[in-house]
Amino acid sequence: MALDVELYQGESRRLVRTQPLIELLRPAFAEELAGHPGRPRFVLKLRNDPGPAGYEGDPGLTNLRPDFGYIHVAIQVEGRVVHQKPYSVNGLVGPVLAQVARKIAPEERHWAFRIAGLPAAEDAQRLPPVVDGADDIDVSRSARLSFGIRPAAEPQVPLLDLTGYGVVPEEGDEPVTVLLGPGVQRRLMDMELSKEVEEGGFLVGRPFRRADDPERYAVIVDEVLPAEHSGASLMHFTFTGDSFRAMSRTLGEHPPERQLVGWYHTHLFQTERTIGLSRTDIDLHRDTFRRPWQVAALINLTSTRRILSCYAASADWMASCPIRSLDDDTDSRRSAHPSLGHH
Repeated sequence: MALDVELYQGESRRLVRTQPLIELLRPAFAEELAGHPGRPRFVLKLRNDPGPAGYEGDPGLTNLRPDFGYIHVAIQVEGRVVHQKPYSVNGLVGPVLAQVARKIAPEERHWAFRIAGLPAAEDAQRLPPVVDGADDIDVSRSARLSFGIRPAAEPQVPLLDLTGYGVVPEEGDEPVTVLLGPGVQRRLMDMELSKEVEEGGFLVGRPFRRADDPERYAVIVDEVLPAEHSGASLMHFTFTGDSFRAMSRTLGEHPPERQLVGWYHTHLFQTERTIGLSRTDIDLHRDTFRRPWQVAALINLTSTRRILSCYAASADWMASCPIRSLDDDTDSRRSAHPSLGHH
């Protein structure tokens, strides 16, 4: 099926350009095609995974079909695959369209685009599977049930002086400071991770309230537990009930102060947004990891690098968390970083 990209100008969204998607993408892959003489063949697979609302470049562009937010590109030359990788639609198409928009009307700030020929939004929805054996419980009638229901007691969270770990406390609105215990950064940076599907697991450690600001938290991550019995695809990672049961058994073998302080998963594409988590990631975190000190760690994989970022719930959004590896003793008093990585 041939797909076209439509470019719209102004607040009235007047259609000003229609161009085949494949023609738009060819210049974007000039570097990947260098050294491969012959006519390239592009195989494009758009994925029905919601992405960001638009391209945040100059000028910005609103994506009118963010429900198809990602695209897998494979390039063949003379029958041999010379490049294949998933991309966000905004990150791949946005810079090219922004250049076109600047040539059409340099002063215009309102632009939008859509990939035409996709299924209608209502046809693209996928309903969640029906859970066999589930039932709804009205907790207001718990006195008449054959079993009792009461809230679990919140664990006591002790105070922690960050200066004792070589971190200079800074004023800000970051809800959680993440300290990676001995060997944890090496574990995250060197562990075997798939480049075909997302992977993930759990972070075990100790939560604290910051001594300088008890309304904010710090967590020390002591161990990384890859999830068992998990589901995965190119764009999504899913925990199952068996994943949590296996984690709980392992956690039961730890000292009582060790707790589930968060989770991690990989992304196989680069993000153009300041926050790398997808809407699905945010919903998973808010529904499952509800304690204010639990964090979501994201490992962005590229062909040459791994970049680690952490996020925690803040109001109705996810805020970036500063990270400090306790293996890094080159400067005994330094601020925590927003991300860590290696080549």
